[in-house]
Amino acid sequence: MRLGHNFRSAASKHWSWILLVLSILPVLWLVNGVLNVREEAARSECAMRFNQLALALHNYHDTKGHFPPAFIAGPDGKPWHSWRVLILPYIEEHKVYDRYRFDEPWYGPNNRRLADKIHLQMFQCCSAKDYGKGLHTNIVAIVGAGTAFPGVEPTRLADFRDSGRHTILLAEYAGADIPWMEPRDLDAGAMSFLTNDRAAPSISSPHPVGPAVVFADGISVFRIRPSVSADTLSALVRMKNKKWIRRDDLARHDRWNGATLSE
Repeated sequence: MRLGHNFRSAASKHWSWILLVLSILPVLWLVNGVLNVREEAARSECAMRFNQLALALHNYHDTKGHFPPAFIAGPDGKPWHSWRVLILPYIEEHKVYDRYRFDEPWYGPNNRRLADKIHLQMFQCCSAKDYGKGLHTNIVAIVGAGTAFPGVEPTRLADFRDSGRHTILLAEYAGADIPWMEPRDLDAGAMSFLTNDRAAPSISSPHPVGPAVVFADGISVFRIRPSVSADTLSALVRMKNKKWIRRDDLARHDRWNGATLSE
């Protein structure tokens, strides 16, 4: 009798565990679904910011005949004003631009009072910790010799191989400590070309599908997969890269993650 009782008791506990697991699975499925929806919405909003800024850069190019320089230097030869300030009229921030003084650096007494007067989300992916509140940007240019933003000299689409189709213009930089007015970005001569490199400044993002970039030929957003090699990424930030890299050879597209680059 005791053996039968123990068997029934064990069987009862077994089924209890099965029922518990079965009751938890729908909850886990629901939570996972909610997280996926939130992440998809976050990616879409992040992409929208890149679209807006890339469009502003192209409108600047159409008006001036070239992209803005990475920075304008002051009388001391040091970077005083960022490309982000120069495109303010192209992102409907005319009032701030008109009050900005180019005869003092970005951190000057007049200019620093303007830092919180713009739509603060404009230069931030919604993954930024201080999204919509802080004054930092995590959407940056890749700057330095051979890039779309070499320094004080502006570039034209005619300067790029294939009109910029294979050259990254803007990129996501997670955890950046760069005030949006500061003329500082990711320096191709000093950055890491491993995505999400925790040991050095890099193209990086908390989005699981990878950091966002836009190329110089348009406003479409691509995500960089970890499988893209450092050599390939280094080539993709150059206007005329020595290594023959074609974006089309790396591009993948799926319903959930959109356009990505992978090897």
